[in-house]
Amino acid sequence: MNDGSPSVPCVSPTLIDSVAVELDAMLGKARMTVGALTALKPGAVVPLDAALNRQVELRLGEVTVARGELVAVDDRFGVRLTEIAQWPE
Repeated sequence: MNDGSPSVPCVSPTLIDSVAVELDAMLGKARMTVGALTALKPGAVVPLDAALNRQVELRLGEVTVARGELVAVDDRFGVRLTEIAQWPE
């Protein structure tokens, strides 16, 4: 059906594959008052609601795309993937 409007071209999968995204690694959460937050000093420890052996979630926006375990990579942290979300075909 041609209504006179220009057609939208297909987007190349190669183009989509080259788009950079930012993943967030979610280790856990902490709940505190604003007063407790503003009273924090260097060296303070904020306990998270996560156990040491809990899986780390990798999120793209609000969507969990993978889970894994925290590992040391030289002098940085990394995540060894144990689960990866299925992408739609």
